[in-house]
Amino acid sequence: MSLYRKTAVITGASGGIGLAIAKRFAREGANIILAGRNEEKLERARLQVQEVKPERPEWESEEKPTHSMISAFNVSDVASWKRLLDQPAQLKQIDILVNCAGTTQRSLLLGTKPDEIDELLNVNLRGAILGCKLVGKRMAETSSRLRAGSDRNNKSGTPASTKCIINVSSLLAHRAMLGTSVYTATKAGLLGLTTSLSQEFARFGIRVNAIVPGYIDTDMTRDMANKPSLLERIPLGRFGTPDEVADAAAFLAKNEYANNCIINLDGGLSAVI
Repeated sequence: MSLYRKTAVITGASGGIGLAIAKRFAREGANIILAGRNEEKLERARLQVQEVKPERPEWESEEKPTHSMISAFNVSDVASWKRLLDQPAQLKQIDILVNCAGTTQRSLLLGTKPDEIDELLNVNLRGAILGCKLVGKRMAETSSRLRAGSDRNNKSGTPASTKCIINVSSLLAHRAMLGTSVYTATKAGLLGLTTSLSQEFARFGIRVNAIVPGYIDTDMTRDMANKPSLLERIPLGRFGTPDEVADAAAFLAKNEYANNCIINLDGGLSAVI
């Protein structure tokens, strides 16, 4: 299946994994809406996405440029999501939502301030729940399954095209470490959200999946990447790259039978801890 001319909303898209996914989808020919809190960073990211040359499918007779736009907003705010969805025509139909916005924690719970707890819950979990609810409603309204009937009634043998939501969780959802209690709770919550909505949204032709990255080489983990003791624990002996996570996101977005598909991407670390 192709992402050509589909529209993807990606939160946390100003850098790291979110930006890598945006570039990967743009290479597949998708139109990209980059969402995040910092407008200046988003604009820099948008320029990088615009430089990506899309790969035209064989069946498309004419190469068309992809479009990208930015939306600076707070993922935990309902009004911000509604303003995003009120944008021009390219957002009338959304095919893919990637919930990648996140913030981290490096403090024991007893030393974590209540406003820091609120920030973790709001950005990492509430924002994804609101995205699934509000973007999911838009997806359901424009789902091809609603127009064509369920796959069971499809006589052509070709499944109706589906929409896709991808939640970016973390290995810490399964394997916690000191100083990450609230972060771990939010990332575990994303997996629960994924499993529940994969059942609830399927009737609307919306698939819901998750990626569970281990240590990925981003600004968030840069001070940890050269610790020999940590690298020795990872069977592959290195951190992953944002592009490798983006490859997994592309698979989930394109595979029409991937629903409640939860991909561990941790270099084998989950096998040994």
